[in-house]
Amino acid sequence: MNIKNFKIAIKYFHPIIIILFLVLFRYISFINFILGYFTYCLYVYYSSNTYLHYTKNEFNNNIVNNCPSIKNAKFRQYFYLPFNLVQFFLQRYTIQRKFNEEIKLEEEKVDDEGTTIIWASYKHTKNDHSNPVLLVFPGITGKCSDSYVKNIISAGLKNNYDVVIYQMRILSYQMKMPKNSEFVDLNEDINNSIKKIKTINNNDLYAIGYSYGANLLTNYLGTKNVETNYILAAISISNPFDCIMTERLGEDTIFENLILYYEKKNYIPVAYSINKEKEFIDINYLKICERIRDFDTNFAAKILGYKNGDDYYRGISSINSVKYINIPFLIIHSKDDPVCSYKGLPIDNIYENKNIIFILTDKGAHSCFIENKKNFSISVTQWALKPVIEFLNYFKNNKD
Repeated sequence: MNIKNFKIAIKYFHPIIIILFLVLFRYISFINFILGYFTYCLYVYYSSNTYLHYTKNEFNNNIVNNCPSIKNAKFRQYFYLPFNLVQFFLQRYTIQRKFNEEIKLEEEKVDDEGTTIIWASYKHTKNDHSNPVLLVFPGITGKCSDSYVKNIISAGLKNNYDVVIYQMRILSYQMKMPKNSEFVDLNEDINNSIKKIKTINNNDLYAIGYSYGANLLTNYLGTKNVETNYILAAISISNPFDCIMTERLGEDTIFENLILYYEKKNYIPVAYSINKEKEFIDINYLKICERIRDFDTNFAAKILGYKNGDDYYRGISSINSVKYINIPFLIIHSKDDPVCSYKGLPIDNIYENKNIIFILTDKGAHSCFIENKKNFSISVTQWALKPVIEFLNYFKNNKD
């Protein structure tokens, strides 16, 4: 068996191997079991690769050469628990302990229909909106309480950005349908939010999106931003890109149940708000449906003007928008992402766009990328923040 086939066998059968170790525990010493486990940890740690792709030209070369975490990109997931499911739990421990004590969040309306932006700043200083802006697009939960959102807020403020979080109207319990249109236009909501930001802080604007938020951002960049040029550089982390494939590959998995749980938790109260004005969402069905596609067909698709779930996934997918992006764009994705499968990446469109720098890791799960803070230490940190901040700082420090 060559090394490639050996890696494939380990990748797909390591859970069975671990179970066999447990079954055979009575026949082997505890010390041997620990040695076997740590041997596996060492294998995963040192065999995980990180791949970097970008068009070799003077502009991109300058970016990469000034961003060591991109040029020498190397992600190795947490040594002691090398499983993608564990990444989700470890991510919670990367939250800044003093986040709630040090940082204040101030919500501001963009319109009277539920779209809002949230400004983050240090409590002990006055925010005079004099720094460049970092606009954050969270994932499907869209909450500032999520650990990865707290992490980027903390990192952004630490590096002197005016951090603002975009909140979709479809997450607002005061949501209303548009007055001048039958359906919600997500790109228009984003554009109006950016216009609002510009009235408060008209400095350089950068953006980062996670998961569903990365998909929204990518679509905006490939359409509206081509015309407005509001956003000067942007980052996409764990983007689904092809939402039909993402939904199909996620069927009958623990992640479908998890996402459906959050959709019901976040969107059913919104449905009640919508029905106050125009009762066209079957809330009782939303409560009992057992498939994400069924939920999306009867909620998001109706709000956004699509016929059904597949029509909705096809319409919101950013798989084609990515080729039209005309600003520096950093994409970070993991091959073992269990939510937004690597199989859905539009590799050709990514490779052909000369504005894209693409980092692909073997490990990292979904928007996690948790590693040891120092080699083999117990404490954890979020690796993706390093290339993200270096990428942003390059443009902040090289305006010309």
